Order: sequence, then structure tokens, then C-alpha cells
Amino acid sequence: MKIVNPLYDIAFKYLMQEKKYAKLFIGLIIEKEIEDLELSQQETVIKDDKRNLKMFRLDFKAVIRDENGKKSTVLIELQKSKTYTDILRFRTYLGSTYYKHEKKFENNVETKYSLPIIAIYILGYELYEIPYLAIEVNNKIVDKRTKEEIKLESEFIEQLNHKSHIIQVRRLPENLKTKLERFLVFFNQAWISQEDYILDLQNIPEEYAEIAKYLQQPLADEEFVNNLKAEEEWEYNFTTIERKLYLAQQQNEEAKKREEEERRQKEEERRQKEEERRQKEETIKKLAQRMKKYGESVEDIMRETGLSREVIEKL
Repeated sequence: MKIVNPLYDIAFKYLMQEKKYAKLFIGLIIEKEIEDLELSQQETVIKDDKRNLKMFRLDFKAVIRDENGKKSTVLIELQKSKTYTDILRFRTYLGSTYYKHEKKFENNVETKYSLPIIAIYILGYELYEIPYLAIEVNNKIVDKRTKEEIKLESEFIEQLNHKSHIIQVRRLPENLKTKLERFLVFFNQAWISQEDYILDLQNIPEEYAEIAKYLQQPLADEEFVNNLKAEEEWEYNFTTIERKLYLAQQQNEEAKKREEEERRQKEEERRQKEEERRQKEETIKKLAQRMKKYGESVEDIMRETGLSREVIEKL
């Protein structure tokens, strides 16, 4: 079965705009039951004019229920990047989420407060230092005195720290054990067909057959397919520009290394010549000292060593 490739922005947006599928996907990632989910704003495509980069982001507000049945409202910051992205850019747009506030009433007084944040990063490339498909990063609270982990709930801590989940879709294993891994077959880039924006699924988990049909539908929409082609063309141009920038940067770094090596060699040659000159001067002065010790005239010493009368008399 052929479906649109969710690593493409337009296809990912199409998948996540269907609330029940977005709830399912995010719930599988954060491993919490999601009772309600709403897109707090439209998708944001962040561009870097200097390098022609872009990154896709969706913001959700979710009501989740933990294993103890407790409900809480959190912000879901979902960022997706198909190609390698500067970490600083992830941090920059995550930081903007901290300025979002909610209103609540305490003793009939309206106050503002920030919701806890859960950051999700969907990566279309591999981080060599993290050889795992999916990881969760969750800060621990530790007693500084005993170094023991503390179990407690604190609104202060929740609002100043956040959990994060990193998904590297290109690390999907062949043996799919978890529900999340089975869901991620829709991101399996090993099944790219003749067009990169189309995946030709070979094995579809029965539990997600409905989603497969949903992702198949846009291929019958000419406008949707044209937008996918436009995005692919943009990606090609981006890759070409990025490659040129990378090669230019490498050449620039190599040129700097050569210049530094030449400077170092010249400095080493200068130092050696200076050392040779100093040793020669020391040798001549020692010769002059011996000649003076054995009663040679200043004129003879001057003639033999080339030293001035003033230098010889000071020896």
C-alpha cells in the first residue's frame, strides 16, 4: 500500500490534524492517556534565511491522565526536522513556549501561570551519539545532602523544567515489539518508492490499518501531490545549497589550517635562527673571554671575534 511520507511537512500536518491520530501518536510517545488534545496554533515553519534551513513545529495543549488517574494540563511542543538541524534552533523555538500563560482564579483573584512543557523531537536523521530509536529525558530531583532521589510534586519545578522525547525514525528496527515501534512503520524510510514523498508499505500492523488508509487518501488529490513535489524540490535545493555551504566551509577550514601551519613553520624557523644566533654570540663571547684571560690584546680579540671594544672591555 502506498501512502504519503509523514516526514514531509504537508503529510505530517495532514496526519496530526486528525485529532484521534494525533492523540494516539503523542500518547504512545509520552506513554500517558490523553483525554483531550487541541492544536494551540497553526503549524510554524521556521526558516533561516542565511542557510535556507527550515524546521516544522506544532504546539498542542493536552489534558493527560497518569497511572494514578490524576489529570493535568500540559503543553506539547512537537518539533520535526527532516534533515540535520542546529540544536540552538530547537532551543530557540522551545524557549518561546515558556512565555505562554494560562489564567486561573484563587480566592476570586485572577493570576497567570505557565503550564508544564513536554518537548517532542521527531528527527529524520540519526544522532550518532544516541543509538536508540526513542528515548525519554526526565530530570530527577536529588537531595544535595544525601544524594538520594526525591519523589515529590512541585508546581515550581514543573514550570521551570521539562521532559523531552527524541524519536529517530531512521533507527526503526526490523523486529517491532512496542506499539510505538509499530506506529512508526508509517515513517519507515526504507519503504520509499520511486518518489521520496511516497512510502510503499510492505507490512501494516493490523491495529493501524485505518491510519494507513487515511494516509493513502492524499495521493488521489492532485493539489496535495503537487505540494509534496514542491516540498521535495525545496528539499533538493536545500540539500544542494547545504552541501555547497559544507564544502565551502571545509575548504575554508583547510585553508585556515594551511595558513596556520605555514605561520607555525615560519615561527619555528625564526625561533631556530634566533637560537642559532644566540648560541653563536655566546660562543664568540666565550672565545673572547678566553683570549682576554690569556692576555691577548683588545685589538687582537676585536679582529678575531668581530666584537666591539666596549663589549670586550665589559667581559
